Amino acid sequence: MDKNQEIEDLILSTLSFYEPMSFSKIVFDMDTELLKKFADFDKDQMLLVLKSLEKRGLVKKTGDGSEAQWQRIHKKRPFWKRFF
Repeated sequence: MDKNQEIEDLILSTLSFYEPMSFSKIVFDMDTELLKKFADFDKDQMLLVLKSLEKRGLVKKTGDGSEAQWQRIHKKRPFWKRFF
């Protein structure tokens, strides 16, 4: 597993399905043991990962600028796949 995938997994495991989380809340809720593996991980890299997750439909962004919040969402499945 490459480094970017591990960072995405770390962020996805931190985000909540139930309430939007601000940048600071995401950082505070991250697993510190896993975060130690990425010494060069910074805010800009985290924002890039969040933007990538938004494009893939795994995360929804609300607000803008310093008030931005992110929430993990379930990907919608096509109607016919719900039965199989």
